[in-house]
Amino acid sequence: MTMILQRLNMDTSWWTELSSTRILVDPWLEGAEVDYAQWFNMQWHRTEPLPYSSLPAYDAVLITQKYADHCHEATLRRLQPEVILAPESLESRLRRWLPGVRLQLFGSDCREHRVGTLTVTQLPTRRRRDPIYDAFVLSDGAERLMIANHGFTLDEGHLAQLAPSGGCDVLLSPFNRYRLPTVLGGVVTPGLEGLRRLVEQLRPRSVIQTHDEDKHARGLIPRLATIDVFDREDTTDRPWLRDRIREVNDYERCQP
Repeated sequence: MTMILQRLNMDTSWWTELSSTRILVDPWLEGAEVDYAQWFNMQWHRTEPLPYSSLPAYDAVLITQKYADHCHEATLRRLQPEVILAPESLESRLRRWLPGVRLQLFGSDCREHRVGTLTVTQLPTRRRRDPIYDAFVLSDGAERLMIANHGFTLDEGHLAQLAPSGGCDVLLSPFNRYRLPTVLGGVVTPGLEGLRRLVEQLRPRSVIQTHDEDKHARGLIPRLATIDVFDREDTTDRPWLRDRIREVNDYERCQP
């Protein structure tokens, strides 16, 4: 196996390596997440992220979503990455924050990019209203890592996209169910039942929990959120997960 993963925070920031190509995913290593305004949503880590001084070398940054826990201005300005892969909707803000960055943008005309030895594929959500939650697959031709930070619903079109790369070997996905009132987005992460559908479709060898950090929070969104928190004992009667789950609870590198 050539895949190596390392958590960078207890939420959704990862360092990945496949066939010597290294991708930094959704780096958020300092400060708070503020979406629109502090009164609306402000959250920050309970567990300190990996310090910048310990951050491994990387070839590119992948930004999966527009929200500040995925696309974090202060962190990106500190890192000054040379290459960013991101949805095209983020182009203007990324060029404003990082005028010299080389952007590889995903959109309806381009769902794949190459970085070193990797193909990075965007699986676009079918939702047409915000919040927009896409998924991404990193493949070196031998192994495939799927990043579904808010869960994902695969349809026949997505499965056809995945067919050339052979599906996925390792799946990063939340286990908690997080729900807001419909007017504010409804289901943010679908919990174990949504995860089960993904696992049954993809048959990954390993499933790793992501984006379920119990953060400090204040504002309207945390007050209105309903969260069903995953309990490790929930796998007892769920062999589809019990036999695949891989615990990655610290900042050490692992081969999933």
